[in-house]
Amino acid sequence: MPAPAVREPPLRFEGRRVLVTGGSSGIGAATVSAFARAGASVLATGRDEQRLASVAASADAGAGAARVRTFRADLCEESELESLVEEAWSEGPLDVLVNNAGVGSAEPFLEVATGTLRRIIETNLVAPFLLAQRTARRMVASGGGVIVNVASTDALVAESPFAAYCASKAGILALTRSIAWELGHLGVRCNAICPGLTRTPMVGADLAGDLKDAYLPRIPLGRVGLAEEQAAAILFLASEEASFVNGAPLLCDGGQLAGFWYHPRHAPAPQRPGADHPAAEPETPERGCP
Repeated sequence: MPAPAVREPPLRFEGRRVLVTGGSSGIGAATVSAFARAGASVLATGRDEQRLASVAASADAGAGAARVRTFRADLCEESELESLVEEAWSEGPLDVLVNNAGVGSAEPFLEVATGTLRRIIETNLVAPFLLAQRTARRMVASGGGVIVNVASTDALVAESPFAAYCASKAGILALTRSIAWELGHLGVRCNAICPGLTRTPMVGADLAGDLKDAYLPRIPLGRVGLAEEQAAAILFLASEEASFVNGAPLLCDGGQLAGFWYHPRHAPAPQRPGADHPAAEPETPERGCP
């Protein structure tokens, strides 16, 4: 099934201030652009200043206005995280935080080194926890806000060899529920999206050729997702349309986790290149780890 064009209601975030982590590529970059087109003032953060600047320029061009600021920060450094929070609130109260930054490593459980585990947990769980905490404190004081965490289908089922990544993203879902439960009555909503296989730069060429053919039959829609589709889900959860959605994981996986084939012979034949989204075909289809 070809990917439809993602249409957004015009300027539904006009006057809102949004912070997006991991904003220099993939789902983060698409989210920065989508919020800018929707009228928001966006602060995009990441570790690569040059890529952030490129994303900001592209987003501003798409929005037809200068709506994106950038701030380089390594969120595993608490001092830089604190500086980011100060910058995010420097022009007024923040309305939306999107915790998107993340890393992964393909190592079997028995072989994961302590350093690798710590790096993944620090980036994917500790940093989002601390940033959400610092941000939520201010949101509560200013009357409320929305936090959207980017988890993964790997938070719900095991995928090998990504044990450390799975553990970190499962933690993000637990964090999401905790924030929603504790802060809902204080005006702060918190939800998560769980992307499936998505075109992003995170995994490189891991899904190419025979491996792609083996993976696509697991997705009922028969194609990989687009970063823009994940961004649209994030905007929905951040919007007033989701005002009664709190503590929820939103699966964006093309139906991958809805079931399984009793035998591989029952699965549909994988689509050939060009069938999923011709405009994006020159890119490498990659696993949807945000």
